[in-house]
Amino acid sequence: MKKKSLILLLTASVALTGALAACSNGNEGASGASGASETASAAPKKEAATEINITTINYNAEAPVNDNPIELEMEKRTNTKLNITYLPSNNYGDRFNVMLASGEIPDVLLITYIYASEVTRAIKEGAFWDLTPYLKDYPNLQKTYPKESFENTKVNGKVYGLPRPRPLVGGAAFPALRQDWLDKLGLKMPQTMDELYTVLKAFTEQDPDGNGKKDTYGFTGAVADGYMDSLSFVENVFQGFDNYYLSQDGKPTINRDLEPAERDAILWLQRAYKEGVLAPDFGIMKGTQVIDMMKQGKVGMIPTAMDASKIGDMVATLRKTSPNANIVHVPTLVSPSTGKPYATKEIGSFGNYLISKKVPEEKLKKILQFFDYGATPEGMELANFGIKDVHFTVGADGRKATNDEFKKIAGASLSNIWTNVDPYSRLTQAAPDYPKEYFERDKKVIDERLKNGVFINNSGVSSDTETKFQSEIGKKIQDLRIKVIMGKEPIEAWDKYVAQMKEDPNMKKILAERDASYKALFGGK
Repeated sequence: MKKKSLILLLTASVALTGALAACSNGNEGASGASGASETASAAPKKEAATEINITTINYNAEAPVNDNPIELEMEKRTNTKLNITYLPSNNYGDRFNVMLASGEIPDVLLITYIYASEVTRAIKEGAFWDLTPYLKDYPNLQKTYPKESFENTKVNGKVYGLPRPRPLVGGAAFPALRQDWLDKLGLKMPQTMDELYTVLKAFTEQDPDGNGKKDTYGFTGAVADGYMDSLSFVENVFQGFDNYYLSQDGKPTINRDLEPAERDAILWLQRAYKEGVLAPDFGIMKGTQVIDMMKQGKVGMIPTAMDASKIGDMVATLRKTSPNANIVHVPTLVSPSTGKPYATKEIGSFGNYLISKKVPEEKLKKILQFFDYGATPEGMELANFGIKDVHFTVGADGRKATNDEFKKIAGASLSNIWTNVDPYSRLTQAAPDYPKEYFERDKKVIDERLKNGVFINNSGVSSDTETKFQSEIGKKIQDLRIKVIMGKEPIEAWDKYVAQMKEDPNMKKILAERDASYKALFGGK
C-alpha cells in the first residue's frame, strides 16, 4: 500500500512537472504536433542533481531509514542527492568538536551553539562561509524565518549559519492562572506585580475551590542550586530582562543580583512566603511536584511554558473533579524598572547550519536554494509531517496528525533540517487534552508577548574568571536569597553581601572580562 501510494504521488508529481513545463513554453505548445516535436527536441538537458553532505542531530531512538519516501521527495523537489549523517543528541557536541578539530567538515554542519569557543574560533579561521551577502537572493528564508533568529546568532555582525528556528515566545516560565478561580472571586487578569499579588493572596484566603477549607496556596515554583529556576520570572519582571550578567552598548556590564531591582524581587517573594501565599515547600520542590500541585487543585498559579500538551494534561486532570477548571496564561506584567509590559523573549533558534568554506560558491548557492525551499509551506509540511494521506491526515480542526508510518521511518528527524517555522507551534503540537477553545485565546497571548517581549542578546559573552568561580558565587547568592525569602536572614544581610560582592576582586574581573568579550563579539562600547 505504501509503494502504491508513493507511485501514485510520484506519477502525479511528474504530470504536474510536465504541465508546468508546458506552461512555461508559452505559445510554442499551441502549434500542433510539429511544433511539439520541435519543442521536445530543443528541450534543455536536465541539470544534474547537487549532492549535499549534511550532518545533523537526531533525538529519536533510531535514525531515519535511508532513502525513505520523505527524503526522496525532498531530493526530487530540490534536485539534490542528500547524504545525511545523523548523530545522537546525547553526544552531539563531542562528535562535532572532533570534526572541527580534524578539519573533516561536511558540506553542511548543524552546530547547537554558534557562540561556543571552538565554533567562533573555526569561523575566525575561515572554516565556514559568510552567508550575509547571499541571503537577499533567498526570499523564503527571509520571509519565513524570524528576523531575530538571524540577528541573535550573528558573529561579529555577520550571518555564518542558517538558524534552526524556534518560537520567540512561549518557552520561558511565566505565570499561568486558574481562570475559574479568577471568575469565582470576581478578579481580573493582573497586569502588574502588585495586582498579581492581590490575586494570589485571594487564591490563598478566599476559598477559591469552594470546599469551605483554607487549603489552597496562591502559587508555587521550583528553584535550583545557583538560581531561581521557574521562580526567576519574578526577578525578570522586576529587572525588565532575564540576563544574569548584562552587557549593552554604552553601559558597563552588570550582575543583576547586585542591582536594586533584585532586592525588590526578593522582598516580593519574602512577603508571599510570610503570608502563606507561596507554598512553604517551594525550596525543595521539583518541577514535576509543582505540576502535581496544580493538577491537585492546591495552587492557583504556577510559572510554566505555553506547551499545549502540558496545559492540556493539567486541565484534563483538574476537570475530573472540577468540571469548569480553566488555566489561562498571563500575557505580560509591567516591569517596575521600566514601566513597560514585560514578558521573556527568546533567541529564536536552537542551533545553526554552517556551510563549509571548502564548498565552491556555485554549490553554496544550491545549498541555500535547498534550504530556501525548506522554508516554504510545502517544504515545511513535507519535512515535518510527510506526505498527505500517507504519513499524516488533517483533522476537522485543521491540525495535522502523523501516523505510525511516519514514526516507523523516524520522519520527525527531518524536521531538524527543514524546521516547521510557526510562532504558534507550541499550541499546535498534537495535544488531545488541550481544549479547542484555548487555541485562539492563547494565540493572542503569544501575539502580545511578541509585541512586548524583551530579549537582550548576550549569547557567547564569556569570562574565564566566571567559568572558574561562578558556580561558587551563584550558590552563595542563592543560599542567602532563599534564607531571606524564608525569613531566616533579614534583608540587611542581603544588602551587606551585595556591598561586599561589588568590591570582590573576582566579581570585578568577571564584569571586566565579559565587557571585553561583548566588544569582541558585538562591537560597540
